[in-house]
Amino acid sequence: MEPSDDNKRSQRRVEVAIAIRVQGVDSAGMTYDEGATALEVSRRGLSFLTKRELAVFATLTVVIPGRGPVRPEEGPSDFFTEATVVRSVKEDEEFYRVGVRFMGATLPMYSAEGI
Repeated sequence: MEPSDDNKRSQRRVEVAIAIRVQGVDSAGMTYDEGATALEVSRRGLSFLTKRELAVFATLTVVIPGRGPVRPEEGPSDFFTEATVVRSVKEDEEFYRVGVRFMGATLPMYSAEGI
């Protein structure tokens, strides 16, 4: 019996809807900088929907506003990291569901209460 995708994951994912910003180069070679909504988040990655086709192993930048380290007298900074596309699946006629793994940085919290 093959393990399910949930059993293969090293980190527990939480279903959420948080605003993110994604920057990179799509499969057609076009640069982009666009807002999206993360659908699932863990300490080491997330998934989101996009109209762009992104190649597996492509590198992109992910920004999550207000989810970075807290700065004294300024509050939380933005979480900013490079990520690698690990999954890109056509969701429907319009969108791809993309899964990324963060390179280096991890989110400081990943529970539903923390996000």
